[in-house]
Amino acid sequence: MSDMVSRIAALQDYDRYRDLHWEGTFEDYLSIVRERPEVTRTAFQRAYDMILSYGEEEYIDNKKRLVRYPFFQDPIDDGKDAIFGLDIPLMRLVHVLRAAS
Repeated sequence: MSDMVSRIAALQDYDRYRDLHWEGTFEDYLSIVRERPEVTRTAFQRAYDMILSYGEEEYIDNKKRLVRYPFFQDPIDDGKDAIFGLDIPLMRLVHVLRAAS
């Protein structure tokens, strides 16, 4: 039993926990923002940036300009979880994320 507990304890990342569960004053927060402005980004902004970090590819289909986002082709896992045939709904999703950013 203690072997299992020690294995679980070894998996704990206390520095990351402290970063995610930060406590401090508003002035402390503002000084962090001055040093690293990206901490104020919303989840929508982060998701939009993540998708665009893999680029975008424009193409024409039936006289309609479409954009394909390589992020949805699952470049991280060699296409194992790629999304095919949904370029228009994915474009709409990215537009919503951009508007919410």
